[in-house]
Amino acid sequence: MFIIHQSLVADGSYFDNSEPQRRRHFRGRNRLAVTGVDWNTGAAIPVDPPDWDDMIDSSLRIGVNAAKKTFKPALLIWAVMIGIAALYYLLPASRGIFDAITAFQNRTGVYFASIGMGLAVGVLVECVKVLTSTEKRWTRANTVNGTFNFLVFGVMGVTQYYRYAWQVEVFGAGNSFRELTAKVLFDQFIWTVLFANPYQAILYLWKNNGFVWKPVFELMSPFRTFWGTQMLPVLISNWAFWIPMAYLVYFFPPELQVPMAILAVSIWVVLLSFLTAKTSDAES
Repeated sequence: MFIIHQSLVADGSYFDNSEPQRRRHFRGRNRLAVTGVDWNTGAAIPVDPPDWDDMIDSSLRIGVNAAKKTFKPALLIWAVMIGIAALYYLLPASRGIFDAITAFQNRTGVYFASIGMGLAVGVLVECVKVLTSTEKRWTRANTVNGTFNFLVFGVMGVTQYYRYAWQVEVFGAGNSFRELTAKVLFDQFIWTVLFANPYQAILYLWKNNGFVWKPVFELMSPFRTFWGTQMLPVLISNWAFWIPMAYLVYFFPPELQVPMAILAVSIWVVLLSFLTAKTSDAES
């Protein structure tokens, strides 16, 4: 699905993104190089990249901590989606609403997914930030953030629209446990890992560095360390929310999956925006 934590808190201030714990031999051998002591004795000893088990251990701690902080809003959204699914399948009188949504999506096609996702994560998030701020004033930063998020997640909406259609062809249009699991596994462990996570992580890193690519390439080298220390924690924290949510979204018929995903994202980013604002107020 989507890597929403990073888009909302791209500077990492909300989650405890502490550096991975190093092994004892790693800490001791490179202490002088890390602290920057210069006695004109030649080149400093290069800092070893962290081992995979260190990065995985640290990422798990950060990801689980983030998931715990967002568990209550996640539980609320899961309950809302279960309630909507119950309305659709158990209350025939509600079908008119869903039919209207389907008809509108059929008329607008891929624009529905693109504009809807861009508005949900771009404009909606900034509106909530303004409403929860003390100044209640829309600034240039809100415009930049809103436009950037609109474009980034608008592209995500396009990929989602065509990917959902492809998944129906490959895995089927039903909602049996086998079909749902196949779609969720592809979504979360192939598509998200190989595209959504690096796509958003790299673009937000570019934005946070003043839209300059040179420092981005420097921070991404070596990519193994960048992925293990920056991208993996966000990925783990999002799995905690999106794996159950993906099952709920794919439980709907194919023509309603994009609208339900947009609805879930909209509620999720609003709740996380309020939670982020509350945390920032408590720390100030």
